This record gives sequence, C-alpha cells and structure tokens, in this order.
Amino acid sequence: MSFSKIVAVAGLATLVSGHMKMKSPAPFDPSALNNSPLDASGSDFPCKFGNGYSATGGTTNQYALGSQQTLEFVGQATHGGGSCQVSITYDTTPTKDSKWKVIHSIEGGCPAKGVSGNMGDSADADDPFTYPYTIPSDIPAGKATIAWTWFNKVGNREMYMNCGALELTGTGGSQDNFDKLPDMLMFNIGGKPQTLEGYDYVFQDAGSSVEDNTSGGQVATCGTSGCTPGNSAGSGSGSGSGSGSGSGSGSGSSSAAPAPAPSSSAATGGAGGVFVTQAPSATAPAATATATAADPTTQVTQPTATASAGSGSGSGSGSGSGSGSGSGSSGSSGSTMTGACSPEGTYNCLGSSYQQCASGQWSVVMQMAAGTTCQAGQSTQLSISAVGKRDFKIARAFRA
Repeated sequence: MSFSKIVAVAGLATLVSGHMKMKSPAPFDPSALNNSPLDASGSDFPCKFGNGYSATGGTTNQYALGSQQTLEFVGQATHGGGSCQVSITYDTTPTKDSKWKVIHSIEGGCPAKGVSGNMGDSADADDPFTYPYTIPSDIPAGKATIAWTWFNKVGNREMYMNCGALELTGTGGSQDNFDKLPDMLMFNIGGKPQTLEGYDYVFQDAGSSVEDNTSGGQVATCGTSGCTPGNSAGSGSGSGSGSGSGSGSGSGSSSAAPAPAPSSSAATGGAGGVFVTQAPSATAPAATATATAADPTTQVTQPTATASAGSGSGSGSGSGSGSGSGSGSSGSSGSTMTGACSPEGTYNCLGSSYQQCASGQWSVVMQMAAGTTCQAGQSTQLSISAVGKRDFKIARAFRA
C-alpha cells in the first residue's frame, strides 16, 4: 500500500482531535489558542477572538522588511492539505472591519503535501512540512498583525485562521504598495460561499508571491464570488525543460528532468479584507532552514529560509529549454549548488539535506526530517525514505 493511502486510511479512522495551529509566526497567547477552525457563523473572525481569547500574550514577531521567513504548524489533522495565505493588517487589535492584505499564497499542499487525509490525531506533533515566504520590502514599517488562513481540501468545509503580533522594521515602504496587495479571501463562514471538497484551490488574485503545489491535482479557482472547477485564474505562457549541473570539491552532478510549467494568477479584487467566504512516519520531509536573512529577525524561535517568492501574471503551458549552473561543495552525498538554476522547482538532494531551484536561484541547504534521507542528485521529485523503509516521492512546483 502506498504511503498516501496508508496515511489516508489512518487519518480517516481517527477523530480529528488534533487540528492544526500556527507555530511560526508565533501566535497570540499560544497556550490559550485552541486548534479548531473558525466558527461557521463567523462569530470568532478574525483570529478566533472571543471566549477569553484576544490579541494579547505571546511573542512579538519582529521581521525586517524584505526578510525571509518560514510558516510552520503544530498538529496532524491536515485534511488532505488545501490552500493557505499569509496576510498582514496594520491593526494591532484586528476587528471584523480590519483590512487584511495577502503577502504570500500557497496553492495546494498546505499544510501537508502528498497526504490524502490526516497524518494522525496528535494535537502536539510538529508538522514536518514548512513553507518559506518573504516579507515585502516596499510596505510600511511599524506595528501590525500577521495571519495564516487555510481552506482544507477534504472534510467539513472550514476556514482556519491564526494571528500573531508583528513589528516590521526598516525604511522606504509606502502605504500605496500595501494597498495594492490582494485582499485576503474568506470562505465557509458567516453564510458566505463554500469551497469545493476534494480540490486544490488556485486563488483568482493570489498576488506575486505564490507557491504552486497543484501539479497533477484536481484544481478549483476561488475568488470573491466563490470557487469553480478548473484553473481559470489567468492565461499566459511558460517555459518547460532544461538541465542544470554543478561541481565542487566533492562529486555529484546530474541533469534535471523537465518540470511543469509554472503558472501565475492576476485578477482584481474588491477593497480590503474581503469577507467571502496522519503521526507521519519518519518518511515525511522537513524543510526547516537554518540560514539567516540578510536583515535578520529577532524572534528567538523564528527560523528563516530562502523564500520561493516571485512575480508575474497568467498561467498556461509552453516548451523551451534552459540551463542552470553554479558552484558547489561536497555534502554528505551529492554536491551543494549555488548560483543560477533551471528548471524552476528542481530538487538537489544531498542525502540528509536538500536544496531547491526557486526564482532562478538555488536555495540554502535545508535539513531533512530526523531519520529520513533523500536519493542524491537532481530531480523534479524528492525521493524520501526512512532508515530501513522504502521511499516515497514529493513533488513541488514554484511559481516564478
């Protein structure tokens, strides 16, 4: 039986007592935050405020403009994944009228990739899947609130939202740039439109910073009026195949297989804050990075990672060729790559760690989950195995 089928059976056989919570950014008062979705009535929107929970307590996330951050979760009720957004408001105590703007969208595979149901029923287990994103460099500095929202793929039609205190540092940003960002979408609460079960969601206006994990999945396009089957977010063209190689003091070079052509969405939305409404085995990957951004953050528990942010509009397909090259040093297996790369989304496995081609550049080296390794070399799929167990593959496509 495949890994995904095993997880699906295990997840569906358990009660979802271990829903998901945001771990990083640090949420308001994490000890008081429960892991349930927003109430279907919308009464606890935003941020699950109410019943004694409010915008107090917890660690203030101090992020520099332009810095690279990582979205992390706790829990195992991943509901087959789904799609997520990271948003910001400059209200330090958000209300139903706050203006939320999206700084990063994750389309499909959030908060877990390649999982058909739940990973287990533990509320305290760390989610091994992590998601890099970048704080925009051109928005205002100052005190704010950051939020994670999630629309689950399978199960009850729900919306999850956790928030945390945020302080943005730096200079040079403008309110106009913030206002131009997409509005945060909302579904499944307050009698608003519902998402379609069993689909990965492509956001009609996802913004310029998007991680696309929808390759090979059933897709629905979601906007202010609801969701419709198919990818109708935009049109355009893309380029497809190429190879990349590198060399260093160790050995290891290989060619990359063609990656799916990246797609992007570009559509207009209404004004701010649109109210629209299983435990994994050691075979699950972790993408927690240990690199520090050029302008570092000061939250003690907050790691940083190279983000897969990009810009552009339209989606479609095309063909072409490209090449990537860089220098590298030997790792535990394979060779660490630096510099330009192609095609987008290619993995470079070093055995106990890996990199990925994102926005035309090799990312920092990221460690695999404890007890897991990947098959050395470059490929569009990351072949992961636990010590003494057979492997499975994870594929991720990034939008340029």
